[in-house]
Amino acid sequence: MANEEIKNLIRQHRLFRYEVAEAMGISEGYLSTLLRKPLTKEMEVKIKDAINKIIEH
Repeated sequence: MANEEIKNLIRQHRLFRYEVAEAMGISEGYLSTLLRKPLTKEMEVKIKDAINKIIEH
């Protein structure tokens, strides 16, 4: 499956996709769409940065 590492990070930290999307400045629907297909390295970094931003807050 595409992007299992990111999906697992979201679950592991008990986050909701809408929280990650909000931290990125995008809609939850767009984040879900992105996670269905392989990500570019740039987008993968942006998502992980958003997750880290939430965790550190």
